[in-house]
Amino acid sequence: MTETRQRSTERVTARAAALNLEGAAIVVGGAALVLGALASLPFFWGRSLPIAGPGSVSQFTALAAGVVGVVAYVVGRLWHRDALTPFGGSPSRQPAGDHPARRAVTASAVFDTIVIGIAHGIIALLGWLALGAVLADGFTDATVYAVSATALAGVAVGVTAYAVFLSATRIDLMRLSTVLAVFAIVGIIAAMLSAPDPHWWQYHLSALGMSNTVSSLTFNLTLIVAGLMMAAIARYATDLTGVEPEQRPRLLRVRVCLILIGVLLAGVGLFPLDVSQILHNVSAVGMLIAFALLVFWVRPALPGAPRSFFVFGYVSFGVIVLVAVFFVTGYYVLTATELVAGVIVFGWLTVFLRVSGAGARG
Repeated sequence: MTETRQRSTERVTARAAALNLEGAAIVVGGAALVLGALASLPFFWGRSLPIAGPGSVSQFTALAAGVVGVVAYVVGRLWHRDALTPFGGSPSRQPAGDHPARRAVTASAVFDTIVIGIAHGIIALLGWLALGAVLADGFTDATVYAVSATALAGVAVGVTAYAVFLSATRIDLMRLSTVLAVFAIVGIIAAMLSAPDPHWWQYHLSALGMSNTVSSLTFNLTLIVAGLMMAAIARYATDLTGVEPEQRPRLLRVRVCLILIGVLLAGVGLFPLDVSQILHNVSAVGMLIAFALLVFWVRPALPGAPRSFFVFGYVSFGVIVLVAVFFVTGYYVLTATELVAGVIVFGWLTVFLRVSGAGARG
């Protein structure tokens, strides 16, 4: 009877915490809606605006939503927490009457939070731009009056703040793997669709980052931020808390590989081919080498992971080697080789984060 009563109390507490969180998210979204509308009104007043393109509703909305997304993420991380931590404990996950220990604010924790917040902001920015382009195609030559544009911008910013705030309060390795995947996919596709040369694919994937255009900026920024995200979450994917001494070196090797992959991926975006061919190629090749080491070092570091995960890693490595052979023999063009290798690396890393998150939950 006592056990049943305790479970019932925990369910009631969890339900109250969830409702409290939703209430806070509504307040944050409502405040962002009002601020977004007030900020957009001077820009829209007395004008009829296009849906997409320069000076359009979607352009202003995307920029505002991007900024609000970063702020909402930081606010969400501070919600019910004693310090600015990317993966801190929340009272909603603790038994009634229990309080988390106060955590000191460290430079690495602030860096991690800002990087992940920027990723949320860029996803919001590109998402609203993409939606604006789709709506512009559906409503050809349509314009939006100032009052309607103000209302739409406010609602879009409010929805962004609401969604990002909830994402921040519930973020963990499982959810972060989805954020990383969505961020990379949205960024690369946006760069492809906005590329000034429609035949960029006839050269190589890195051609997307070689022009002084929005497409190039989007491509390179996506790689840089995705790399920083990977480096930032490396410590949390290889948490050493409570780990046996003999297991620590194995996890540290995996952590070093993850950090290297993140830093080198950022290097690919930081040094486009037209800036430094040597640094660009060294970053790309080094990332693949670090990935190969990670695939073969992860098994002793995660002995409890399912066997299918390790098989998936070996198969992924084998496919990368195969497409490299196809490229050398002239069967594949460089763009196809880079796309296949990139998808495989990001796919494996996403699964790795989910497996690590599942292990941490257990």
